Amino acid sequence: MTATPLVDRADLLTAAEAVEPLPHTVARLATLVADPYSDIREITETVSLDVSLTADLLRRANSAALGRRSTVTSVRDAVVRLGPSTVLSLTLASRVGSRMLQPMPAYGFKRGALWERSVAASIAAEVIRSRSTVPVPAEVGTAALLHDFGMVVLGQHFGKHILDTLALAAETDGTDIVETERVVFGLTHADIGGTVAEAWGLPRTIAVAIREHHEAHEGLSPVSAAVGLACAMSYEITTREADPEELESMVARRHEVTPLLGILRLDHDDYHDIVATSRERYDELADRYGA
Repeated sequence: MTATPLVDRADLLTAAEAVEPLPHTVARLATLVADPYSDIREITETVSLDVSLTADLLRRANSAALGRRSTVTSVRDAVVRLGPSTVLSLTLASRVGSRMLQPMPAYGFKRGALWERSVAASIAAEVIRSRSTVPVPAEVGTAALLHDFGMVVLGQHFGKHILDTLALAAETDGTDIVETERVVFGLTHADIGGTVAEAWGLPRTIAVAIREHHEAHEGLSPVSAAVGLACAMSYEITTREADPEELESMVARRHEVTPLLGILRLDHDDYHDIVATSRERYDELADRYGA
């Protein structure tokens, strides 16, 4: 493969920046969740500005699966019950989920699989945050939810034929598809996803974590390490019957994430426990919504 990108990098970045923007309410909510000094009152006021978000939030907070008897009737009570980070993840899920349902065969995703993996990664990120003795920012679940959104931009910009060619090139040369993206496009889906997050006005920690989710070295921040670890775990969380090749890939991922575990002061036993807990939560969510 040639080291010269085969497409215009600037054209790709322009496509990423042109993705339909998020409502101002969502960007503002993300900023508040990322700010450790914000309070429930500010978050409540922001959510209340969006009628559809308010209705959805109250419905979720009153879900029977939450095991509460008292009915939530105010936005403030809903935010308190669910937690600000969960509110942000739910808000983004309602805005971007439908865009992530398309099949992405170049990356091994059938219809809906990219979204399933993204949700699994978000759940794992929240579990990692609760287990790590290193402080992990509240926006980690949102960063994990959006970590592969760059694939959607590539799919919309190039279409199935080009992405299938990309996958074939990776298979033929025996290289990782992320590295093949870098050679063919001049950047990766992680770079594009980070650019989209910036264009949406999301906090810098989210954009950086998305850009770095395929990296594994000691210089990463806790949020980037948690998103990278959650990304690796998402395959195991959503895979029930793995073939030998998939099992080999999972074992390789567990080895590759060792630096991430170190940053978060976790070990490989923690890794297995987090995957098991995240799988239980993922299955509960899938049962609740018939996924």
